[in-house]
Amino acid sequence: MNSSDRIAVQRYAAAYNQLSQNDQEAVLHTEQLKAAAEALASVKSVMDNPRISLLQKKEMVREALSSVSVQTASFVEVLIDAKRYALLPEIVKTVETFLDERLGIVRARVLSARELSAEQKQQTQDALSARYGGKIEIVFDTDPALLGGLKIWCRGEMIDGSLQGRLAKLQEELIK
Repeated sequence: MNSSDRIAVQRYAAAYNQLSQNDQEAVLHTEQLKAAAEALASVKSVMDNPRISLLQKKEMVREALSSVSVQTASFVEVLIDAKRYALLPEIVKTVETFLDERLGIVRARVLSARELSAEQKQQTQDALSARYGGKIEIVFDTDPALLGGLKIWCRGEMIDGSLQGRLAKLQEELIK
């Protein structure tokens, strides 16, 4: 994705986000946009076909979006008119990020060499909560290649506390 697409994603997501007057509406609108993106996956081949007219595409989109709100359907039509339909999956992700910020939710992914105990998961949760604040929602995964330790992704940051990462740093130091 190029920089103009990233800017467009931010602007469209911000505009869609402004439809919500309160947290409850924000959750509903986010779910509606996710549902719209899923529904439109079924007509993606039609949307990418240059032989099908814009009017026909809009009609198929209206059919696919019959289960979502008028506001959401109109928003998607704006994307189609602006030839920005392909940005919808990224717009959904950005709208979800805006919702998390609005609700004070911080999402993290934790990768460990083996399954963590309940106590270790709680310690990780507490440490991330202290560092980032807010309500932390963590997805825990395992990867035996780590050998030991953790890798944590949170708010666009990666914290490498894995044995594999430490060995790589040690190797760099030895080479210098």
